[in-house]
Amino acid sequence: MRKKVSNKSFKFVSKKMKRGILFVAAILIIGSMETGYSGGVIVSEAHSGRTDSQGGHHDYKNKSGLGSYHYHHGYEAHLHPNGVCPYENGNGTSTTKSSKQSVGSSTTTTSEKKTEPTLKIEDYSLIFETVYYYNNNPDLQASIGNGGQDLLEHFVNYGMAEGRRGSSNFDVKTYRDNNKDLEAAYGDNLKEYYVHYLNIGHKENRTHN
Repeated sequence: MRKKVSNKSFKFVSKKMKRGILFVAAILIIGSMETGYSGGVIVSEAHSGRTDSQGGHHDYKNKSGLGSYHYHHGYEAHLHPNGVCPYENGNGTSTTKSSKQSVGSSTTTTSEKKTEPTLKIEDYSLIFETVYYYNNNPDLQASIGNGGQDLLEHFVNYGMAEGRRGSSNFDVKTYRDNNKDLEAAYGDNLKEYYVHYLNIGHKENRTHN
């Protein structure tokens, strides 16, 4: 024979069930907030997991100090002011990319040839004449041509050290043979004789031709 359940017992059970349901619901809500449930995509809290399709995720506890939502997509945690990513517009810097750039820039610095100041023909007029140098160095005619700037650069970078005569007004062999004090100082470094004449020798009227 069935026992008849009193109204008091039924009400007591109903209250317990309601409390249980509310408790479970509260756990589910808190859990969804901490895992960052958004638009059907689950993302983890800031700095510890996946990002959503926009490259960002929720940070409900504001661990980043940027608010409840921020972006990463390969950079440090950041915001998109007015919907624009500062990194994609060149206004920001990231730890990852800056390190790559620094490596790339150092490689470029070491591999690139240093650009020297452009040489001026008038500065070498005492020892260099374009037409003379061209006519008296046939080996350069085909390889360099008759361009004054190219011929001057060859003369300064190579010709002087080789003792090539660059002008009808100056002969490095004569200058060396007639200035023994310079030979003691410069020895076989022929370029130094040209430089000495340019800077000092012509003012001292030293024999040079």
